[in-house]
Parts: sequence; structure tokens; C-alpha cells
Amino acid sequence: MATTTEEQQQEEEQQLTIRVGGLGHTVTLENIPSTTTIGDIKAHVEQQCSLPAEYQRLLARGKKLNDDTATLKSLQIPNRTRIMLLHNESYATDREGVEAISSILHEIDEVSSKANTLSPKVIHELVTRLCCKLDGIETHGSETLRAMRKQAIAKAEAIDTTAITTSNDNNE
Repeated sequence: MATTTEEQQQEEEQQLTIRVGGLGHTVTLENIPSTTTIGDIKAHVEQQCSLPAEYQRLLARGKKLNDDTATLKSLQIPNRTRIMLLHNESYATDREGVEAISSILHEIDEVSSKANTLSPKVIHELVTRLCCKLDGIETHGSETLRAMRKQAIAKAEAIDTTAITTSNDNNE
């Protein structure tokens, strides 16, 4: 017969499969420990969907999952639970900026996919235009929007830097 301590360890080590879905996204988290926090789940969703955790609202079994430090076990979330992903109130305030940045990120991806076929000067011009568009997005004091904009600028500049480096390598 297992001791109480062993039973507690087995419960803590229980592996769960959780599906987070909504807003056109589905993220399946397999074999995660029951000690996973809501903040950890939001981080996974952010990685997979590019929706910052600050804009996520999660619901499970009729409950709002507002406490990012709460664990699946403490919230009594069983295996194979589907968690709803929604936008929160902050998203409503920042929606215009989030959508503008997201649109420009798609443009950055397009430039990146064509980088091998374009001259470094053309890439530099396109990246400059994209950075100007990003700079024109009003953040209204939102730190999250500022961070998103900064990441997008870094991503665009990385394409420009890669093009210049590749061009220099080919000229040698």
C-alpha cells in the first residue's frame, strides 16, 4: 500500500492533456504536469498564436482563470479539459494597434520569404518602409503594444542585416 507522501507525489506528477481553443486557434498541450500554472498555459498560447498573455482570457468548466499563479491541480482542472481562449478587456483597448502590428508582421514575413530573390538595396528599402509603418502605430501608453512593436522592428531589421551580410559574403 502506498504511503500518503507517495500518493501526493503521484498526484503532483500526474500528466495532463489540455486543449486551448478559440479566436481561430487551437493549442494542444500534451503531457503537462498538473502543477502547470495558468501563466504557463498563457505563455504556451502566446508562443503558438502570437497573442500576448496580457490580452488572453481563459475559461474552463464555467470558471474564469484569472489567477496566473494558480495551478491546474488547484483549480481542479481534469485531464482532457478544453479551455476557451478569448480576448480580455485590455485587448479591446489596444485592438487597433495589435491588428496593425499583426498585419505588418505578415508583410515582414513576405519580405523575408522573398529575401533571396531581392537585392540588398531593395530589401533595405522595404524594411525601412515597414519600420516607418510600425513607428506610426499609436500605442496610447500601452507597454504591451510598445513591446510588440519593438519585437516587430527587430524582426524586420534582422532581415535587413541578413541581406547585407549575405551580400558582403557573396562579394568576397
